[in-house]
Amino acid sequence: MKKIVLLALFGIFNIQQVFSQNVTVSGSVTGVSGEPLQGISVVVKGTTSGVASDSNGNYSLKAPDGSILVFSCVGFVTQEVEYSGQSPLNVAMVEESVGLDEVVVVGYGVQKKRDLTGAVSSIKLEDTPVATLSNIGHAMAGKASGLRVTQNSAQVGGGSKFRIRGETSINAGNDPLIIIDGFPVTSASNLGTNLRYSNAGSTDNLLESLNPNDIASIEILKDASSTAIYGSRAGHGVIIVTTKRGRQGQMKVNYSGNVSVQNMKNGYDMLNSKEYFEHWNKVEYERYLQKNGLDIYAAYSSNPTLNPAPFAPRYSDAQIAAAQTTDYFKEVTRTGIQNSHNLSMTGGSENTQYMASINYFDQQGVIKNNNMERLTANVNLDRQVSKYMKTGISFNISRNRYDNVPLGDAEWENSGIIVSAVRFAPYVPVRDADGKYSLNPDMTQTPNPVSLLEIKDNTTKDRMLGTAYLQIEPVKNLLLKVSLGADRKYAKRKSYLPTTTLAGAASNGSAFITEEDRMDYLMDLTANYNLTFGSHNITALAGYSYQQFNVEGFSAGNSDFPIDGFFYNNLGVGNYPKPSVGSWASKSALGSYFGRVNYSFRGKYLLTATIRADGDSDFNPDYRWGYFPSASIGWRFSDENFMQALSGIVSNGKLRVGYGQTGNSNVGNQIWNSYGAGTGFVFGENGSTGVNVTRLGNPALTWETTSEYNIGLDLGFVGNRINVSLEYYDRTISDLLVTAKSLLSYHEITKMAANIGKTRGKGFEVTLNTVNISSDNLYWSSDLTVSTYKDRWEERDPEWKPAVYQQAKDPIRPIYRYRADGLMAVGETAPAWQPALLPGQIKLKNLADEEGKENTLNQYDQEFIGSEDPAFSFGFNNTLRYKNFDFNIYFYGEVGRWRGESYYDNWVAGMSGNNFQNLSRGTFDSWFHDNRNTRQPSVLPNTYANRTNDYWLKKISYIRCRNITLGYTVPVSKKIVNSIRVYADVNNPFVITNWNGVDPETDNDRYAYPNVTSFSFGIDISF
Repeated sequence: MKKIVLLALFGIFNIQQVFSQNVTVSGSVTGVSGEPLQGISVVVKGTTSGVASDSNGNYSLKAPDGSILVFSCVGFVTQEVEYSGQSPLNVAMVEESVGLDEVVVVGYGVQKKRDLTGAVSSIKLEDTPVATLSNIGHAMAGKASGLRVTQNSAQVGGGSKFRIRGETSINAGNDPLIIIDGFPVTSASNLGTNLRYSNAGSTDNLLESLNPNDIASIEILKDASSTAIYGSRAGHGVIIVTTKRGRQGQMKVNYSGNVSVQNMKNGYDMLNSKEYFEHWNKVEYERYLQKNGLDIYAAYSSNPTLNPAPFAPRYSDAQIAAAQTTDYFKEVTRTGIQNSHNLSMTGGSENTQYMASINYFDQQGVIKNNNMERLTANVNLDRQVSKYMKTGISFNISRNRYDNVPLGDAEWENSGIIVSAVRFAPYVPVRDADGKYSLNPDMTQTPNPVSLLEIKDNTTKDRMLGTAYLQIEPVKNLLLKVSLGADRKYAKRKSYLPTTTLAGAASNGSAFITEEDRMDYLMDLTANYNLTFGSHNITALAGYSYQQFNVEGFSAGNSDFPIDGFFYNNLGVGNYPKPSVGSWASKSALGSYFGRVNYSFRGKYLLTATIRADGDSDFNPDYRWGYFPSASIGWRFSDENFMQALSGIVSNGKLRVGYGQTGNSNVGNQIWNSYGAGTGFVFGENGSTGVNVTRLGNPALTWETTSEYNIGLDLGFVGNRINVSLEYYDRTISDLLVTAKSLLSYHEITKMAANIGKTRGKGFEVTLNTVNISSDNLYWSSDLTVSTYKDRWEERDPEWKPAVYQQAKDPIRPIYRYRADGLMAVGETAPAWQPALLPGQIKLKNLADEEGKENTLNQYDQEFIGSEDPAFSFGFNNTLRYKNFDFNIYFYGEVGRWRGESYYDNWVAGMSGNNFQNLSRGTFDSWFHDNRNTRQPSVLPNTYANRTNDYWLKKISYIRCRNITLGYTVPVSKKIVNSIRVYADVNNPFVITNWNGVDPETDNDRYAYPNVTSFSFGIDISF
């Protein structure tokens, strides 16, 4: 009995001890940015004891001290945390970098990544700092293999050029179709003016209206199999942008704001006044020696000057000693300032979810008076009306306002602000003795750069994009959906050229106003049916789409104003005898039928088949309809029995093969003759305005067709912590659309639109995603993309007449040049084909003689050098999180792109047209009679010195660090706010390159807008 009592007491003691070790563990579960997460499973490892986090992310459960708590949820990395008395025990969940069950957006629907058979890439915005960017296009470069994004200009609101798998179209454009919340959008207009300085550069039109903070996902549809559902508009790929929508739960209010300081990364390295005087004197002396046949030039002069007058320098020693420099580039530039504020609200009940946001963005560019201001508002609402009916709306409204400055690469009297600032003589003061803007005495036709800041030039762009849908389920698994949408783009530009400018004084002030209104309507009707039986799954989609495009515009201008004070606000005051006025309008439509079937057997044998028929009103009824089919298959070989032994290593394996056709009709209505009003018709003694043919129509015009093969291989290793995707494609475009096919000279109009020829492009793409470290406190993931493509002509216009150096299957963007043979040395005899060549000038090779024209440089001496396209482009992104810290660093770049001389090499004495303009410091290395050990050619003008030969050609490469971001989530009481995150961001901190111009990416001409480095500080607060 005693033993029994002792045993009972011992058992009770042990039970009490066990229960005494169970303590209450509580805390919160959030995302990496601090937002509370609902529905996260929290389980004591090795038991069934667990709870789920509530709508505020909070949890509470009993657990023994020293136990392991497992936090898990679909879409997030599972975390195991040891409890050792922490109170509270808070955990930040990290989203899976790549999940086979991840849903991606495809045409007219969504699909699990494991079931895809086409080439689709997703851009992960959670690892992309977007708050400090003016538009999302600037964050997409290098983020998806096969997508090449280049910034057209570094100016305020500068546009981006998107290319998916190359540029194989000739005249019909190579832009991909961009779809925003199901609406295929078209571009607004960059309105011009008829004033002299009308070039305002390049601003983004398709994505400028979007708040980057509102974007949930971006999918890139690359091959014909995935894009054929969009038929005639998808010949160059599709970019699908989806904005954020509401979620069930309590209202969450988020505020984010930042301020940035922007400095020019690289300016222009030009001469100051003293250097300018001394160098031009030196150049003039070299010309004096050559002209009179003196020194080394005696042997190269047929008629040397006897007893020439002594050399008189252009600029005296007194001028040089007293030289004062006006840094005109500094006069028109400044430190840029940028700030952004974003407020959003999300939440909803089981039946209604909402998301609303408002964003204000303001940027003052590094060029004075070049500003951008954007205000956007976005509302997304979804309502489950009943068990069988759902409806929703998406509405985005934006206003973009630009203060323009004259840009571009026109010269002399048409010089914009950058051209005139870098080339204006530095010794000339900004204003003369009378207080007026000075002119360069050697180039009086060039405007004073500071005076161009007086120009008033403003563009306003309003956009309203709205869609609404109604979805019903009349029978199980059948969804019927109607979507209606409208996209209104209104743009207005107002410009005034004051009398304080050179051109404005000539016209006594000029004003011009242009406005354009574009309205697109969309109706989509779709039926989607899903059927599963046994090991089979079929999803079928059928639909009809109609989109209409309407454009109308108006412009008016006047000159000869009594005062500048009216600007563009009172055109009627101008006294010009015949003020300008114009208007225009157009209307077109596209009607489409489409269908798609997805079939899966046992989840590992996959088939997708698509067909779309498009009818375009821009084509003749006999050629209006185009038919675009596609088919692709996939095999998930990792699910086969023979792979199970390797399942610990190969966690995913899928082979994809596809073929399809898409189209392009982007040349407008070119089937009918076009007529316009013209002047200059004289009847008797009176001039009259008449109507004449301005364009010949081609009623046989039809679709440009893209046919593409794609082979893809997806591999996952070690539980999909390493994922590799490989793509190879071969694309042919036939019936190429061109707008200027030459006609015989007896035609009234000598060019017309036509279908001619065929091009071909092929390439290889690699995507590598890795989770390098995933532990309780440290997470590190990397993403690498590499893309390469080559394209060429496959078939030319039958009437094509090639030059000798051209081949029928050359690349589409070829480079042809004379071959340089170094600089001619002193004492060397000039080549027979360059008899006037002087020492220090570029020798060219005479490769072949045309019969009867021996020793003559002509087309027989030019050769194919290569293509303008890069050998490959890449992107590399890294995201790290350690406890409350997060860090992101992002690179992209290009390798092996042929480029000619930069401004530094070109703006030197001796180049054509450079007389007494300011020069780059590269001119110091020029060849002179007493400076022969150099690569820079002679300062003496040379017909073949520039752009006609390969002397300056070289393959350039660059690696740009786009962003470095460091953030910290501040520990705060949930009673006050859910989370506070502060961060610092450096945008474009450095570029590694062998290019010696302003910027290897944005130098699209020799007068590029300087790129900037931005230093930003911001805060994100979640309530």
